[in-house]
Amino acid sequence: MKCSVDLRTSSSAGASTGRLRVLSHVAAASAVLLVAATGCSVLPDDDVVVLTFMQNKTEPSVIDYFDRLIDDFEAANPDILVVQNNTETTFVPSLVRGSPPDVTTRGWGYTSGQLAGKDVFSDLSTLAAADSIDERVQSLVENWDRTGTSTVPALPFSITAAGVLFNRDIFERHGVSIPTTWSEFVQACTTFQNAGVVPVYGSYKDGWTLGQGLFDYTTGGAVDVAGFFDDLYDAGADFGPDSPRTFENTFGDAVTKMDFILSNTQPNAPSRGYSEANAAFANGEAAMYLQGPWALGELAELNPELRVGSFPLPVTENPADRKVRINIDVAVSIPRQTSHPEQARRFVEFLFQPDVITTYNAQNAAFSPLRDASDQPDERIAYLQPYIDADAYYQGASGYPSPAVPINNYIQSYAFGGSGTDLLRTLDEDWRRVAVRNAERGAEK
Repeated sequence: MKCSVDLRTSSSAGASTGRLRVLSHVAAASAVLLVAATGCSVLPDDDVVVLTFMQNKTEPSVIDYFDRLIDDFEAANPDILVVQNNTETTFVPSLVRGSPPDVTTRGWGYTSGQLAGKDVFSDLSTLAAADSIDERVQSLVENWDRTGTSTVPALPFSITAAGVLFNRDIFERHGVSIPTTWSEFVQACTTFQNAGVVPVYGSYKDGWTLGQGLFDYTTGGAVDVAGFFDDLYDAGADFGPDSPRTFENTFGDAVTKMDFILSNTQPNAPSRGYSEANAAFANGEAAMYLQGPWALGELAELNPELRVGSFPLPVTENPADRKVRINIDVAVSIPRQTSHPEQARRFVEFLFQPDVITTYNAQNAAFSPLRDASDQPDERIAYLQPYIDADAYYQGASGYPSPAVPINNYIQSYAFGGSGTDLLRTLDEDWRRVAVRNAERGAEK
């Protein structure tokens, strides 16, 4: 069976341009859904090309922002119609069908690196936008591709930096300054404990909060995380308990610090998840909270009067060692199978205009990937700006293992009362199991 979806519309004298644009978007969106479901082709309005833009953020404010950008782009490019799609889970199935979106945004990490290693994305190195990206930030994309390719599969659009969220009023009330060393952090917790204040709010029920917070913060500030995992991946099936670097012989100090932090959370932490923790912290029930900037919007909604800041967790006695946990929250790519590469590249160039990126990151408590970017004006995360500028950051250790190593589940079991030594040994054993399996299958690292 051969079928097609016709987007051609008649421009009746009584219809306004704005109404026609809305109708075109509705028709295009419906067509995209039909194409995805049936494999039918699309007949555009005369010579208008329809681009599908799969955008990974689902917050209404972000969707609205990109809708406004699309309107501006279409006004300047009347030969292109862009349809925003926020169902990221359909991306891999669309690759299998041979009908991927034309432009995508993704949080860039392990899975994206695996896709890039399979040559899923076009090389963007020749775009003018590529020259505007800080090379240190661009290297974070390369860090996830272990095939040794020299292409640029994605351009960073937004960087999020996570530190310890703290209640400014509670800190000021008890005369506590932002700690710059581990000893100062311990003293701060002791001061709060003695005053009957919960030092750190825990949300053990949601394992990911322990991975990105407790585990990543205590390891990233003292260990060369990227170098550690480079060694483990390079070892392949030869990795074992006698390897030069293992979880057990590298992360032991971090476990000691995790033990201390867990002992300074509230008694009901095992039964509290992310949403409950946000509500409690917004209500002033703890001095600190190991959570990223993605929580700030909900905290502000829960308590508009909350005065919150963020600082990197110090895990050594040298203040110069402090680093922040970052991740590429939004990276832009063009799937290699797109039917409209030239138009897709035009849209990407539009997205990387400095004012577009600056506005997005200023509004979303994130940092710009551009060279000579202006400082983040949001005072809730402004304290992290110098660390971004100084390249004092790391990508979290919990994000490096294959999904076949359920690291967050293991960390959660440890937080519920397990042994730190057992946690690290389990990670070593699981890492070797997956490495051996991959070697037997001839899988990529």
